[in-house]
Amino acid sequence: MPVTKVNGIDLYYEVHGEGEPLLLIMGLSLSSRSWFRSVPVLSEHYQVIIFDNRGVGQSGKPNTPYSIELMAEDTRAVLDAVGVESAHVYGISMGGMIAQRFALKYPNRVKSLILGCTTSGGATHVQPGADVSMLMMSRASSTATPEEMAWATAPILYSQSFIENHRQLIAEDIEKRIEQPILPHAYVLQLQACIGHDTSEEINTIQKPTLIIHGNEDKLVPYENGVVLAEKIPNAEFLTIQGAGHIYVTEAIDLANQKVLEFLNKQR
Repeated sequence: MPVTKVNGIDLYYEVHGEGEPLLLIMGLSLSSRSWFRSVPVLSEHYQVIIFDNRGVGQSGKPNTPYSIELMAEDTRAVLDAVGVESAHVYGISMGGMIAQRFALKYPNRVKSLILGCTTSGGATHVQPGADVSMLMMSRASSTATPEEMAWATAPILYSQSFIENHRQLIAEDIEKRIEQPILPHAYVLQLQACIGHDTSEEINTIQKPTLIIHGNEDKLVPYENGVVLAEKIPNAEFLTIQGAGHIYVTEAIDLANQKVLEFLNKQR
């Protein structure tokens, strides 16, 4: 089991495929297993590196404050452990926040940047609806089982049309999530890190080729946040996935993988 130690904890990681390195960073409360629809396709062309953020999966779960900057340090440690000097970096949701901070702090270690369903935070962040925020805040104190809570949050993670027509695909996602459910304290600490995230006054300094992907039915990180990123990051490409919610890596996985590969191939 590949593990590296950083800031006093173990970080679990995996490497798939060969070629130029592509680092994938997952979002709030999810382990690297939630990349299961992306890794098989992307690793046919790239050396794909995935890892469990602190607080989830097989990585350490300290009950001490987390921050996006701290998790960017974790990200650096994973690249060091694999022996990779620089990589294409693809983060979604909280992982996109980590990717932004990593690119700002370690620009020489980033070949290109892909930011999915994420935000720069700060004063320009467009908040989700009050009902969405309340549900996300209540997760830590809920007495529901991990599976029950996963289904309860489905309406804010997927578009209504997808829920009605592709319930089996959502069930597959949930099965992956509940294999290693996040502990309540770790969920709160990751959520607090997300709330504290703010690159809004810095991202205009990012000089790396950047692709932004956002579903226009995203309820958790509203679509307008993707628009802001595309406006602020110089020469960023912007892919709108029509009709998709937050988890576009399930709702439109073929399109997402295709566009990611097209973008990466242009950087060669």
